[in-house]
Amino acid sequence: MRTLLTVLSVSLLLFACSKQDESAKALQPKTSKASQIADTIYTNGKIYTVNEKQPWIEAVAIKDGKFIAAGSADNVKAVTGEATKVIDLQGRFAMPGLHDIHLHIQNAYTADALEGKLLFIPGGIESIDELEGVIREYVEANPDLKVLVGENLPYTLFPNNHPKKEFLDAIVDDRPFYLMSETQHEALLNSKAIEAEGFTADTPNPELGEIMKDPKTGEPTGFLKEQAIQVFWKNYPIPSQEKVEQGIKATLAYGNSVGLTSVMQVHAKPDVADGVKGLDDKGELTMRFGLAWLVSDPTDPNPVDWRYKNVEQRKKYESEMVFVDLVKLSGDGNPGSTAAMLEPYTDGTSGVLYNKDDDLVDAVRKWDDMGMTIVIHAIGDATIRQFIDAVAQVKEEKGELKGRHIVSHGLLFHPDDMARAAELGIAIEFSPVVWYASDLAEAQRALLGDERMKRFAPIKSAVDAGIRIALASDGPIAWHDPLVALEAAVTRQAQGGKGEPFNPDQAIDVATAVEAYTIGPAYLTGQDDKTGSIEVGKLADMIVLDQDIFAVEPTQIGSTKVLQTLVGGKVVYDASEDPFGEEAIEDEFGVDLDFEEGAGHGMCQWHDHDH
Repeated sequence: MRTLLTVLSVSLLLFACSKQDESAKALQPKTSKASQIADTIYTNGKIYTVNEKQPWIEAVAIKDGKFIAAGSADNVKAVTGEATKVIDLQGRFAMPGLHDIHLHIQNAYTADALEGKLLFIPGGIESIDELEGVIREYVEANPDLKVLVGENLPYTLFPNNHPKKEFLDAIVDDRPFYLMSETQHEALLNSKAIEAEGFTADTPNPELGEIMKDPKTGEPTGFLKEQAIQVFWKNYPIPSQEKVEQGIKATLAYGNSVGLTSVMQVHAKPDVADGVKGLDDKGELTMRFGLAWLVSDPTDPNPVDWRYKNVEQRKKYESEMVFVDLVKLSGDGNPGSTAAMLEPYTDGTSGVLYNKDDDLVDAVRKWDDMGMTIVIHAIGDATIRQFIDAVAQVKEEKGELKGRHIVSHGLLFHPDDMARAAELGIAIEFSPVVWYASDLAEAQRALLGDERMKRFAPIKSAVDAGIRIALASDGPIAWHDPLVALEAAVTRQAQGGKGEPFNPDQAIDVATAVEAYTIGPAYLTGQDDKTGSIEVGKLADMIVLDQDIFAVEPTQIGSTKVLQTLVGGKVVYDASEDPFGEEAIEDEFGVDLDFEEGAGHGMCQWHDHDH
């Protein structure tokens, strides 16, 4: 890979104030012996460290993948040797790499890995007729498949968000067809699939799910919710290990191009874990990768013993690039549908609480005893309160907790529970951030009501309460450029300031948003001693951007372009050299990805700021 920057030996421009220099001196190595000579120095920049003791610097030195000096250009000169590569940032803005700790990476490449076996409905479909055309093309292209399987059904296109078997029957009536929704909490079956599963008017609902039935006839409509969708996963095809590795490589390449240096797979299972390990063993993993092992989910058909065994075997995947001591629990469903609420929805239902109180306490105790961090899918305020109660009981029993336990999503966190969560050390990973100013959020209003919508995604309230937070994507269900998401957290608007702000009182400032994409997720996942900020001794994970996100209008943050991404001091993305955008990366890796390209971006050269 060509270096993006010109190596300069001329005198360096200084802009740091004397106070900054004083604090910087304390962070320099005590010796400049050969062991302390830097491999690479980035200097003459405007670098935001996310280190409260030294927030702004102009130079960093890297050796063996770690920062060995950080401060003014003069200070960093102390570790410069003849072989040191000196990179002039030319006043550019740099910061720690971004972390996305809520990812379903397999969803991005599975359609390609299962080409000819799986339909993945693309995003952006706006009508039922358009949807029918996409499905019909897949059916006609695969006449030999005995069972048809698809993902990403936009069920909100249908009246009352309730598609029915007749829609699929009109397309294919001679083979079973199983179609998962875009949220992965619902599924649609055609009549042949209903017949294959033995569903009738007399079939009872599973404990934590629903087989939707016609109110007049009592017959199954074909629409399934929560635990009932296990039948979908039982019919899901399995890609080869080679395809998995290639899909992960391509997806991470996209992530590198938008500034990600660390991600975490929730719902981790051996398929993805083995793919990550395969790349890690070959030195081809281009960002740090967390595995949050799925141990509880009513929609998953795998036996509990199998899930627990995966946790027991987790250490075989652990390395400097892979962290493994997290488990994923499911607590409820979707906002405005099956998320468990303290007060009923406008239709009289209250959602689905997946866990009994005592069972959740047992789970918290079990995983905390093992030193595991618990990540619980919890959207509704009833689910969140149940988890807080469980953590409180276990802490009272034990005195102290071992894990940094996380509410995942937290979209309808009740304000009365904020102080308790903070006191218990419970963190919140808010995702998907881009929902906050979208039609997807507004679609929940009818069932949630105006009052509850006023506290949808209460990020500012959480910060004010002293809760540690992270921002994330839930990608590729809502895959996005993290800088676009960062903008959304600051503006509570669609990218570029479009539309009216959504709950603007819950907006946060740029510094808080940056922390929530860097040191925040690093802290939540137990990696904050290694990464998340630019500090001496930490891993050299850093990004260089084409504009200072603190200086531009907040509505322009999402248009920021990543010029270079470093992981452990190694350049894993260079805008002047590497492919950018979904299409270009697909061509480079020979993989058809299924996430939307971050808006507002284009290829950019380091030296051409007028791109």
